[in-house]
Amino acid sequence: MMEIEIRKQLIELLKDKLQRLAISENELGDGFDLVKSGLLNSLEFVDMVASLEKIYDTEIDFEEGLNSGELTTVSGLTRALMKKR
Repeated sequence: MMEIEIRKQLIELLKDKLQRLAISENELGDGFDLVKSGLLNSLEFVDMVASLEKIYDTEIDFEEGLNSGELTTVSGLTRALMKKR
């Protein structure tokens, strides 16, 4: 599983929300926080993670990810998925 593939999938899952909030894909840099930015609320974030886990047939360790403080960022979520492969 490659970082680019994960990012593309993430953008695809967020496409409608990005359009509705007028946020461009280019704004989703490594440090973009999906929750703190208001793009997703906490339940939407958990739902999105569940979708990614299903797509990539893996499970993310939420406790570890949230302790690092980076799980809700684009790069943190990408790393968490890549780490499990």
